[in-house]
Amino acid sequence: MIIPPKPTRPPDRSGPARPGHLTWSAADGRLMALAVWTERRPGHGEDAEPLAAHHRPTGDGLLAVFDGSGGSGAAPAWRAPDGATHTGAWVGARIARLAAECWFQGVVAAKEPDTPERLTYCLRAVLDAAPTTTARSKVTGSMRRLLPTTMAAIRYRAGDDGVRWQAVWAGDSRSYALLPGSGLHALTRDDTHEDDTLEQLRQDPPMTNVICADRPFDLSARQGEFHEPCVLLAATDGFFGYVHTPAQFECVLLDTLARSKSAGEWAELLRRAIEPVTADDASLSLVAVGFADFAELRGAFAERRDSVVRAGYLDVPPADDPDAVRRWQDRTWQSYRHAYEKFMPGVRE
Repeated sequence: MIIPPKPTRPPDRSGPARPGHLTWSAADGRLMALAVWTERRPGHGEDAEPLAAHHRPTGDGLLAVFDGSGGSGAAPAWRAPDGATHTGAWVGARIARLAAECWFQGVVAAKEPDTPERLTYCLRAVLDAAPTTTARSKVTGSMRRLLPTTMAAIRYRAGDDGVRWQAVWAGDSRSYALLPGSGLHALTRDDTHEDDTLEQLRQDPPMTNVICADRPFDLSARQGEFHEPCVLLAATDGFFGYVHTPAQFECVLLDTLARSKSAGEWAELLRRAIEPVTADDASLSLVAVGFADFAELRGAFAERRDSVVRAGYLDVPPADDPDAVRRWQDRTWQSYRHAYEKFMPGVRE
């Protein structure tokens, strides 16, 4: 299964031919986890490495991704010991990752509150303590931010009665559930003025809220519970922002799963599938809960994969007929939207 690049947002050819990348996987009983991270510019990617942490004694876990906001945080902010200079977006994503990991460790080790408010406190404390280098930037005024980054995190607990989860986010990185019977469901809603997911693909609208060091920010939260088995994942827009429709991100997930024999191979195939398509850094963190082994995980989604292929989500009209492409996007989005938005939070007033 090959997803062609979306004509309206072509890849940036100014970077290196082969981006830096990392894949990781682990399994423990009825839990399997993986992470994928790619950079367009090795050493300068503004996605932090994805976070996947699980506490065996309690069954508590955390998935999280962080995408530094390169437009508003383009100014240099830190010089590494080797002399390399990094932007505020690069620094902000990594500081937010550190704060989220500290928050989770406090939850499982010291029984600290697992609330979004406590996470906000941790983020603010680490951001306030971060040394930065003030530099001139072409971005000025209300658009400029100090150490800006998105975050999409899923705090979960796997127990005998199912998987309880809480999605916490800021910006346009997203958290999802992938369920054997119904496919991909968004658990978050982007912080933008455009609420329609297909229009967000077409427009790439600016964010209205990001984590940053110089102004207030909000963390939104959504919680629920799924019966086992299920898959939870968080991803930056490098994974879902360069396909033709929201359904095609599910197609990528299910096709690579069907061709894999292990969680590690699934991670590697996801990396290979997304690198030729995306024009951005991309990161993803995923956990599968309640499957006896990888063969059972793959088999659980076989019927769903056949269903999305038959639904025509890959039958993109020729790129030289943009009106036909737009009509096809509208038609397939309407058939996919209801299930995709089933667990999505409402529009913020």
